[in-house]
Amino acid sequence: MTWLPHVTVAAIVHKDGKFLMVEEFDKSEPNKLVTNQPAGHLEENETLLQALERESYEETGWKVKP
Repeated sequence: MTWLPHVTVAAIVHKDGKFLMVEEFDKSEPNKLVTNQPAGHLEENETLLQALERESYEETGWKVKP
């Protein structure tokens, strides 16, 4: 049996006194708009930093370098 961890990464991006955030609909309440930091799950054969960069780009279009 192979153990597969469920790992979440999240970015805190601060620039010029502002933070990079994502507006999205709440999964449990589809009509509720929420604000979150860019985040997501680690994929197979990916490092934590690669996951952070990918998720940030996918969700915001910003290329983030931790």
